Amino acid sequence: MKKTILLLAALILLTVITNAQDKGATSTTGKAFDENSHVLNIGVGFGHNYYSYTKYTGYYYRNIPTISISYEQPYKKRLGPGFLGVGGYFAFRSTSYGYDDVYWGNEKYYYRHTYNNFLGAARAAYHWDGLNAKNAEVYGGVLLGFRAQTYNYTTNNNDPDFNDDYKIESGFRMYPVAALFVGARWYFAKNLGVYSELGSGISYITFGLSFKW
Repeated sequence: MKKTILLLAALILLTVITNAQDKGATSTTGKAFDENSHVLNIGVGFGHNYYSYTKYTGYYYRNIPTISISYEQPYKKRLGPGFLGVGGYFAFRSTSYGYDDVYWGNEKYYYRHTYNNFLGAARAAYHWDGLNAKNAEVYGGVLLGFRAQTYNYTTNNNDPDFNDDYKIESGFRMYPVAALFVGARWYFAKNLGVYSELGSGISYITFGLSFKW
């Protein structure tokens, strides 16, 4: 599954690069990202190895895809053969695992563990003129921030001895995050486009919409 997703992403990036180069040869009215651009991205992300559980019989594993929003605008001065976009990034992801319908004698129990992850970060991306055409572009950058994680354990088994052995340490934790990413964007309308990014922040791959003004 992971190889299929990466292959699909590579094909999308290749298509957008080709599109950008073709359009760039005839474009004389600007770039997809320039000194006046303001871009808002809303995306859905898939894949990461924060948690890896063995799927024993009776266990379930649920993962809500990452929901992310980011904003980018150009640094006030042109840097070399392109523009540096700077902005912020926020994402949320929820993962849970456990098992239900467990019988001890005549009693029926459930056990559930839930992790919620919130990522807030600053990020910067370089938009090189060679891959930045009128309606499409390829870019790459870095993300720096923090991931906040909350954990919750719920069960209807009131046996304290059992729960003390089964329960993982709960509470709130913070983790620093540093990640590289590469992305591609294509505008099918004047101010509306689609984008895809590969990275190691909170998702391996993200797809979404870009709003430009």
